[in-house]
Amino acid sequence: MAKWTRDDLMLTMNLYTKLRYGQFHKNTKEIVELSQLINKTPGAVAFKLVHLSRSDPKHKYRVKGLANPGRNAIEMYNEFTENWDKMLFDSEILLAKYKNKTIEEEYAEQETDIKELLKNKEGADVDRIVKTRINQSLFRKIIINNYSGSCTVCNLNLDKLLVASHILKWSENQEERLNPENGLCLCNIHDKAFELGYIGITPDYLINISEELAVISEETYYSIFKRHQNQKISLPDKFHPNPDFLERHYNSLFRK
Repeated sequence: MAKWTRDDLMLTMNLYTKLRYGQFHKNTKEIVELSQLINKTPGAVAFKLVHLSRSDPKHKYRVKGLANPGRNAIEMYNEFTENWDKMLFDSEILLAKYKNKTIEEEYAEQETDIKELLKNKEGADVDRIVKTRINQSLFRKIIINNYSGSCTVCNLNLDKLLVASHILKWSENQEERLNPENGLCLCNIHDKAFELGYIGITPDYLINISEELAVISEETYYSIFKRHQNQKISLPDKFHPNPDFLERHYNSLFRK
C-alpha cells in the first residue's frame, strides 16, 4: 500500500468533518468516492477516519486499543483545528482539483445562486461573494450532518427548515467562521430566536428561554419555546459547541 501523502491526509480530514462517526464504514458512498480519488481502498480510508478520531477529544477513547494514527495524521488534524477557515477552504480546492474541476465549478453544480453569480461574472466583488457563498455552503454541510439533520433544540428534522447557525457572528469573527465548534443546527424559528437573544444556551449546554417571549400567546409560548427551558440541547456526533463561544453569546445577547 502506497504511503499516505499530505494530499491524502488533507482530503481524508476534510471528509472527517462531513461524516458522522457511525458513517466511518467502507461501504459509505463518500468514503468509496474518496478512495477512488486518492487510490486507496475504501477500508483504508474508513480506518484512517477512525484513526483521526483519536485526535478528537470527543472520540479519543471511543475505540479501545486503536493504534496510534501516526504523527502526520495528528499534525493534519491539528492544522485544521488551528485554522479552520484556511484549511477547510484549501481542502475543498484540493478536492475539486482531484475531480478535475475548480472549486467554483464544483459548487456551481450544487448551488443555484453560485451558478448565477459565475454566469454573470461582473465586478471586482464577485470572487469574494462566491468564496463567501462556498464557505457558507460548506459550513452548512458540516453542521447539518454532524447534528444528524435535526434542530438541536426541538429535533425538527426537515432539511429545508434547518439553519447552520453561528454562535459567534459570521460578520464579527472571521477566524471562527468555518470552525465546526462555532455551529449549531437550528430550525428557522429557533435560529432567529437565538440570533436575537430570546434563546440562550449555557456553557453546559442547557437551554434558557427569555421571559420577554411570554408576551405571545400562552399556547404558542409553551409549545415552541417554554417547554425547552432547562433542557439539554441534542449534541452533535462530534465538534460539540465550544463552551467559551456559548458563554460569550449568552453574556452579550441573551435577554435575561
